[in-house]
Amino acid sequence: MLTEIRYGSLLRRRSLSVLLGFVLAAMAACGGNSVPEADVTPPGPVDAGPGETVKGEDVSITLFEVGAARSFDRREQADEGKVFIAARLSITTTGTVVPAQGPDDLVLELPDGSTGKPWLVTPGSRLRNTGPPPGQELAGWRSWVVPEGTRAATLSYRPTPDLEIRFGISLSDEVRDRWNVVGDLRHV
Repeated sequence: MLTEIRYGSLLRRRSLSVLLGFVLAAMAACGGNSVPEADVTPPGPVDAGPGETVKGEDVSITLFEVGAARSFDRREQADEGKVFIAARLSITTTGTVVPAQGPDDLVLELPDGSTGKPWLVTPGSRLRNTGPPPGQELAGWRSWVVPEGTRAATLSYRPTPDLEIRFGISLSDEVRDRWNVVGDLRHV
């Protein structure tokens, strides 16, 4: 009789374990997990998005494309837990004042209130720190290091002390292995 009680007790415990497993799996499938979703809303007010041009006093800026990558080449690898966000853009001087476009003038703002770290030693930083002469256009790349999982940002361009142009960026979940310097993202 003692053997039957132990066997029955063991059977009940196993049945409860299996039932508990099904309940936990169902909760996870219904969104009951505790992993927070990445914020895909660019912070603050925005004037435009990728593919658009914004004209301000004495300057015009176009943000052509933005993407995330783990590397630019064999030497330029993001640290663990980080990725690069690179932006291809064009700045045109439409007035007589040459606009600034250094790391303090092109800032990548993140949803948590922090900013991306400018990455100035890669092909992704080919945009000069000063704008083109009046009437001319200068196109290039600017890159930042951000935490892996970043899915939104705002590119704040401050060419003069009294002007700010803001591009809202929402990134896909895809992070490419390498950014091709020619201008597009490619798996390598």
